[in-house]
Amino acid sequence: MKLIGAGKNLRWSRFINHRTSRGLIVPIDHGLTYGPISGLGSINEIARCLSHPAITGTIAHKGMVERLANAGVLAGKGVMVHLNGMSSIAEAPDTKRMLTSIESAIRLGADAVSVQLNFTEDNSAHNLTLLGTVVDEAQRYCLPVLAMIYDKTQQENRKRIERIRHLMRIGYELGVDAVKTEAPESLMDVPAVLEGLVQEMAIFFSGGTLKSDSQLLGVAQAVVDNGGAGLCIGRNVFQRKDPVSFLDQIAAVLNQDR
Repeated sequence: MKLIGAGKNLRWSRFINHRTSRGLIVPIDHGLTYGPISGLGSINEIARCLSHPAITGTIAHKGMVERLANAGVLAGKGVMVHLNGMSSIAEAPDTKRMLTSIESAIRLGADAVSVQLNFTEDNSAHNLTLLGTVVDEAQRYCLPVLAMIYDKTQQENRKRIERIRHLMRIGYELGVDAVKTEAPESLMDVPAVLEGLVQEMAIFFSGGTLKSDSQLLGVAQAVVDNGGAGLCIGRNVFQRKDPVSFLDQIAAVLNQDR
C-alpha cells in the first residue's frame, strides 16, 4: 500500500520487498524492557541475526542504533528508532514514556520511528496524547510512524477482537502509517481483525513469546491471504536455535505472489 507523501513512501520502501510490498521487520528493543536476554548479548550476536537477506528492517532504541550503525550492521535495511519504553521492573511497566525525540532519530539516520502502546484499564489518555504528539512531530519530517498496539486487559475472544480493532482505528484516526499487533488466537479470526483497516494502514503481526515454526508459518500465510503488510518479530528470530532455516521458510511464505 502507498503512504501519504513522497518522502514517507521513499523511506517506507526500505522496509519492504519491492515485488510483494511485504516486510519482515525484526525489533531488537527488548533489552531496555527485559535486560540482557539471550540472543541480544553482544553486537556480534545481533549482527549474525540481522544479516539474513529476508530481514527488510529493524527497530531499536537510539543507543543500539548508534552502535549497530557504527559496526556496519544496518546497511541496506530499513532503520526504525523506537521512541518510548519502560523497564519491566518499573512500577508501571505498561505505561511507556518518551525516551528520545524525532530530531534524535533523524540524526541517527532513521527511515521511520515507532512507539509502543500497551493499553491497560487506566492509561488510555497517556497513550493517545503520546501518539498524537509523535505523529505531529514526525509529519514535519515526512517520517513514517509505526505504532505497536497491545490490549493488556483481560477480555473474552470476541470482545478482544472488538477492542483491538478499536485501538488500531485510534492509530488510524491519529495518523499512524503502520501498526504492529498480536495475531488472534485463532487464525480463522484474522479476516475479522483486519477487515476495513488493512486497506488503510500497513498492519504487521508480532511474534511474542517463542512459538513453533509451524505456528509462525501459519501466521505468515494468514498475512499473505488477508492483505497484511508482513511480520514484525524479534524473539522468534534472535532466540531461535536455527534462525537461518526459519527465516528461509518465512521468506518463502511472505514472498508469495497473491
